Amino acid sequence: MDIERLTKTQIVLLTLLVSFMTSIATGIVTVTLLDQAPPAITQTINRVVERTIERVVPDKTENQSASVITKEVTVVVKENDLITESIATNSKHLVRIFRKADPALLESKDTFVAIGTIISKGGLIVTDGKSILDTFGYSLITANGEAFDVSLKRRDSDNYLAFLQIKAKETPKAPEWNAAVFGDLSVLKLGTTVIALSGKERTNVAIGIIASLDVETVSISPKDEKEKPTEKDVLVRIKTDIAKLDISLGSPLIDIFGEVIGIYTTESGQEGHASYIPISLVESELSLLAEASATSTNN
Repeated sequence: MDIERLTKTQIVLLTLLVSFMTSIATGIVTVTLLDQAPPAITQTINRVVERTIERVVPDKTENQSASVITKEVTVVVKENDLITESIATNSKHLVRIFRKADPALLESKDTFVAIGTIISKGGLIVTDGKSILDTFGYSLITANGEAFDVSLKRRDSDNYLAFLQIKAKETPKAPEWNAAVFGDLSVLKLGTTVIALSGKERTNVAIGIIASLDVETVSISPKDEKEKPTEKDVLVRIKTDIAKLDISLGSPLIDIFGEVIGIYTTESGQEGHASYIPISLVESELSLLAEASATSTNN
C-alpha cells in the first residue's frame, strides 16, 4: 500500500488507529510511574460532596410558590490537610503526668512518667496503668501549661489502663475540659493511616499504618442462666509499623479524622513496633465507672 495514495477514508482510519495506540501506551506508562512513585506523591485524596440549599423567595405581589434549588459542590480534601488538622485538634487533649518528688528518696523535682488523654468534659484522663503507683502523688501539665493535681479514679482489671481525675482548683465554677473523640473501630482496615502523638516536653508526631488487628474470641455469659454462653470476636490490640522507641507510655493513637482509636501501654510487649490497646476497652471501663457512680449516688 502506497501511503501517498491513501483515500480520505483510509487516512481517517489510520489517524484513529494511531490515536488509539497512543492512548494505550500513555495509560501503561502512567500506571507504571504511579506504582513506582513514593507514598508522599500518591497520597489519598478524599472527595466530599457538600450540598448547599438556596431558598428562592418570590415577590409577594406575584402569585407563585417558593422553590428550593439544591446545588452540589465537590470539595477536594487532601490527606495531608486532614492529618495536620487531626494533630492540632488532639494536641489540646494531651497532658503530661508527673510523679511528685519524694523527700524520702532525696528527690528535688517531679519526674515525668506518662502521657495522658482527656476523655471527658469533667476532667477524666486515661493513661498507662502501670505507670501510676498507689504509693505516690501525681500532678499534670496541660497543653497550655497549667498545672493540676490528680487522683487515681480507677484501674482496669489487667492494669493496662489507669483513669485519673483532675482536681479542680477552687473557682466559682468548675472548668469544662476539651475531651477527645473516640473513633469507630469497626471501620479499621489493614493499611489505614494512623498518627501517634507523644513527647515528654512537646508534642512529637509519628505517622504510619495499621499493620495488624489482633482479634480474640471471648465467651459472653448470658443474663439468663438457662441460656448458653455465646462467643464473640473482640479486637484486643492494634499493631502499627511505627517504631516504639520514641513513643511515651499513655500516648494516644489517632486516625486522620482526629478520632482516638488506641492507647499505648506497657502491655505492648518487646516488639520493635508500637502496639496499642483499642479504645473500646476505654469505653468499657467508662461504662463501669458510670455504673459505679450511679450505684454510689443511689446509696
